Amino acid sequence: MASKDGVVNSGSFDEFNTQLQGSALKTTRNSMLLPADISYHRSMDSEFSREIDLFSSRVLSLTNKLLTLAGTAHPTGKGKGRLEDEDDIVDNFHSFVVDSMDQLLERTDICLDDFLGRNKAPAIAINPKTPAPAKKKPNGSKGQLDPAIQHASHLPKPQVSFKTKVDNSGTPWRPRLTHKYNAQVPLGYQYHDSEDERSHDSVLKLHPYRYEITHTTYPSHMFEQSTPISPQPFDSTTFKWVSTSAELNSMVDELRRAQEIAVDLEHHSYRSYAGFLCLMQISTREQDWIIDLLALREETEVLNEVFTDPKIVKVFHGAESDIVWLQQDLNLYIVNLFDTYHASKVLGFPRHGLANLLEMYCDFTPDKRYQLADWRIRPLPEEMLDYARSDTHFLLYIYDNLRNALIDRAQSLSVSEDSGMIASTSKSDPLHALIREVLARSEETALRVYEKEIYDAENGTGSSGWDTLARKWNKANLYNSASTAGIPGMQREVYRRVHMWRDQVAREEDESTRYVLPNQFIFQLAEQPPAEMAALLRVFHSVPPVIRRRAKELLDTIRQAVRDQLQGDSQPPVVARETREEPVVLPEIKEVVMSESTNKGVLWSDRSSATKLASSTSSLFRPVATAPARNPLSTTASTLFGKHAPVISRRDQFSEVVSRIHRTLVIAPSASKVATTSTNIVTEASTTTNDDLDNDEGVLPAAVQPEVPFVPSSQRIPNETMEDDSIVIVGQTKQKKRKRAKAAEANGEPSTESDTRRKKRVKSPAPDGTDAVPQEAFDFDSVPNVLDEPPAAEDPRPKKRGKAKAKEKSFYGNFPAPPKAHSELRSANKSHTFK
Repeated sequence: MASKDGVVNSGSFDEFNTQLQGSALKTTRNSMLLPADISYHRSMDSEFSREIDLFSSRVLSLTNKLLTLAGTAHPTGKGKGRLEDEDDIVDNFHSFVVDSMDQLLERTDICLDDFLGRNKAPAIAINPKTPAPAKKKPNGSKGQLDPAIQHASHLPKPQVSFKTKVDNSGTPWRPRLTHKYNAQVPLGYQYHDSEDERSHDSVLKLHPYRYEITHTTYPSHMFEQSTPISPQPFDSTTFKWVSTSAELNSMVDELRRAQEIAVDLEHHSYRSYAGFLCLMQISTREQDWIIDLLALREETEVLNEVFTDPKIVKVFHGAESDIVWLQQDLNLYIVNLFDTYHASKVLGFPRHGLANLLEMYCDFTPDKRYQLADWRIRPLPEEMLDYARSDTHFLLYIYDNLRNALIDRAQSLSVSEDSGMIASTSKSDPLHALIREVLARSEETALRVYEKEIYDAENGTGSSGWDTLARKWNKANLYNSASTAGIPGMQREVYRRVHMWRDQVAREEDESTRYVLPNQFIFQLAEQPPAEMAALLRVFHSVPPVIRRRAKELLDTIRQAVRDQLQGDSQPPVVARETREEPVVLPEIKEVVMSESTNKGVLWSDRSSATKLASSTSSLFRPVATAPARNPLSTTASTLFGKHAPVISRRDQFSEVVSRIHRTLVIAPSASKVATTSTNIVTEASTTTNDDLDNDEGVLPAAVQPEVPFVPSSQRIPNETMEDDSIVIVGQTKQKKRKRAKAAEANGEPSTESDTRRKKRVKSPAPDGTDAVPQEAFDFDSVPNVLDEPPAAEDPRPKKRGKAKAKEKSFYGNFPAPPKAHSELRSANKSHTFK
């Protein structure tokens, strides 16, 4: 398929390509002609089987060679693997063969487009074609940082030895600037851009270099496009450690001759309330410095000579916090700031971190594990020094590339539809519009002023306020607008008090609030306030050091918050002392009275009648005023006993309630009074009044219901004196009728002795003079009692179970078997055999 000498060149490529496609098509057609049952033919013909195996081995070997060749075009220089047998072809054909071919064809298309000139260079040159020296690219982060490096708890607090003592009080912070370098207006000059700004700004917020920053004349080389200057190799260059005044002055002399410098800071905030600076990194085109700010905290103010010089460009990345920290600790200010973060925002990069810019322009990956390391450690490990130096070593090279990209982007926009917008935003040259936009944003960052944050204990506002923290953690019941009553109110009050206590202790001991008491424990203490010391300490897995020393203060704070909240919720209404006229009633009795009054109406007409029973002294509230006279508007009739019945006093009503309770507690049986004759019963019934009845319940009063004690069977005397003509009303269960007796009576046969006794009656006169229905005399002593019966002996014979009982099968324990629907298949799923 190739030329005669076996080499494919540009002249024979077309013929080779045609032959290759024809051979591939012929192979595909022949493969389709193979029989579907090829395994059968292989078993029948050994020669055919041998040829198939040989051909398969050749195809598999050729495929693996092609995969190896395709792997050379991979960026890593490694292929994906080899196809060993039929299973590999079935399982990995798509990932090994199809994906590799797609990558080869895609790279071929790209190369053809480049060769034909179809690809255009990007508007922003991210990686210039100028070859840069090889730079060290350390490995990525591996594992967690050593706890001794992340939080060096053994170190003494360096802020104790500072000449200017730390002030965590609420007094406002004032600049301590003694000399103003590169001044265009004298120190203390108050500059305002407008009247509105004058009315809103206070004296404390005036920036010493405000006028110089807003009236900066930028050097012309900042707006010129030039070839980026590559930095010195990172692994072959060294840095200078600055920890004395002589080394600091020598560094300042070299910085005066530079056109651009890169600056970065390392801050510590875990063992300090307001935080402090530990390191400052400064780099020029030729040299790197690392300044020990723990040793040169007071001497670094001389850097204002360089930092405020408008001819020297100060390159920072993300200087929002750096500007504030420089003012807070070192009294340093920045004029002519270029923030690479704002440049990446204007250019529209997807990510704006310094690590992303280092990877994009310098092919350098910093170890981000040291970003939160404890920078108070002295001496610093080599890895931490390399991380600190890398932040500024490449920053000037990134600045050059970003500045060129801004000019290129402005040039491309000037010839597009947005040319009017570019021209309107630039006062001089549209090509410099984006650079000036970055400089304008950098000026706003440089004008930031450090201010102490005042703790708002009432509303919890501010970045460190308790309401802000509750909203950040989405604790709605602890918001400032949440309810202040009940249990949610108590939780909110405990949370607010504990948060205030934590802030106060952090200020006193100059520790961060996270070190004193982490946030999650504040919410746990608020949701479940501890009542004792053991419960408080159980909240923590490892008790923080400050809590270990001041646990009693925290517990007292929680108790006081709970006590104040409960007292606030339980404040009784203000009642005049002379109106305390109701006597103290037990809760049980009060419940009975209230239930009776609810179910049957008002038991007495007016509450003022109870004033007669009110005591002049109380064992709980001490002597009280004399109860007032009876209310003249109270009624003299009872709504329960009628208008002619006398009004029952409160004492009688109370006694009636007590007697009713006692009656409900009587356990002994009671029986009605037995009348001697029917005439007596009628007379007693006719003379009974409403006063003898128990309200409207329809039962006899307690006076006519004597309690009958229990008498054993051996001591009972048969009732032989009872007359035959007395009427006895006894409630008996209905006895079953005997069908045999009815059948005998129907046939005219004599009934049995029991039937004769049942039919026997005693005649007694009725009230109207006629003969009453005869009734048999009943002897109570002859009735067997349950208490007299001996306990039944257990039958040793096994009990016979009925058919229903025999069908029940025990599933487990004493529980019955589950329904068939849960333990057996349905009939539709069963198979039946028909005979």
